[in-house]
Amino acid sequence: IDRDTCYACPVRCKRVVEVPGKVYPRYGGPEYETCATMGSYCGVTSLESIALSNQLCNMYGLDTISCGATISFAMECFEKGLLTKEDTGGIDLSFGNAEAVPEMVKMIAERKGLGDLLAEGSLRASREIGKGAEKLSMTVKGNEIPAHMPQYKPSVGLIYAVNPFGADHQSSEHDPMVTMPPDSQERRWLAELGLWKGYPDQFSLDDEKVRFAYYTQRFYSILDTLCLCQFVWGPAWQLYGPSDIVTLCRSGIGWETSLFELMLAGERRINMMRFFNYREGFTREDDRLPQRFFEPLPEGPGKGVHLDRARFEEAVDLYYAFAGWDKKTGAPTPERLKMLSLGWLVE
Repeated sequence: IDRDTCYACPVRCKRVVEVPGKVYPRYGGPEYETCATMGSYCGVTSLESIALSNQLCNMYGLDTISCGATISFAMECFEKGLLTKEDTGGIDLSFGNAEAVPEMVKMIAERKGLGDLLAEGSLRASREIGKGAEKLSMTVKGNEIPAHMPQYKPSVGLIYAVNPFGADHQSSEHDPMVTMPPDSQERRWLAELGLWKGYPDQFSLDDEKVRFAYYTQRFYSILDTLCLCQFVWGPAWQLYGPSDIVTLCRSGIGWETSLFELMLAGERRINMMRFFNYREGFTREDDRLPQRFFEPLPEGPGKGVHLDRARFEEAVDLYYAFAGWDKKTGAPTPERLKMLSLGWLVE
């Protein structure tokens, strides 16, 4: 019924939805990720069901991506006979059951029945279910994968794998940006980060694409550090570009900084998280995508599309070299930490 916005923002990205007697405007409305995870992931085409699931997640404080992906995981387990109606409390968890999805959101939030298990997320749930269920959990480091397919956006898939907190679609710029014309805003702003190479399509994961992932991840880390919205600030399609953020810091908070210094700050944040992971037992083995992404899609418009595993592992190696991380352990090297003024972490 409307579009809302944060104070003084011209983007107005917030959908406001109402279904009389069911979905109320105060809870906003589903956006892309929610429509995908509560809809496409689950085979649900009912916008009313998707809007209700979104409302319930907002009421309970649940992430719609992880929640929808976990319900989708449970549906696949149900389809393959790993879960039965006895496990679900009589709920038919077949793909396409529009009534089941919002019901499962409630059960997860209240930890009732099967919801008590699914509230742990799909990875932990898969280990409890057993019988091969872990292969169906589409997660990295336990974080459910968003609705951006690594087969179509390989550099995003690379960041999914190496990101300290797992799969996240807002931790680097997306591959289609480097397919834009050379004189486009997207390419001109990426050039401010030293990224000049263009591509005829988005499927490449060559060395320059790895550098694209590495640089833009650090830039997005700046945005998180400064608490800036990625619909407004960014290195490509957004309203304000890299040099504008330097101006913002100088004019807004009096910090006479540079883009070079900001990129180091973004890298420092990533490495602090990465070192925390290393201390807690994470290794290179945790920088993995699910096997399914390396298998050709069996049908549909993307039939046959998949990631090449050998090239992907080479890309991880190159990313580690760029980042200054140990090739075997995945940990930041002492030298890299010292370069970032983080030597105190290893003293």
